[in-house]
Amino acid sequence: MRSTAAIRERITELESFYDEQDPPSSPMEDEQEAVLLRAIEELEWVLEEREDPPRH
Repeated sequence: MRSTAAIRERITELESFYDEQDPPSSPMEDEQEAVLLRAIEELEWVLEEREDPPRH
């Protein structure tokens, strides 16, 4: 499993790549943008799950 720091670094990389593609200039870039946003969302969700205290 990746460390929190590694996940945050990956989010930063994905956000930079997303910014480079914005606004999308082709249908392929538009699709890539959606994939990037989904990946960023999933990684942020993982971080939130790690930061929340366990519920019993």
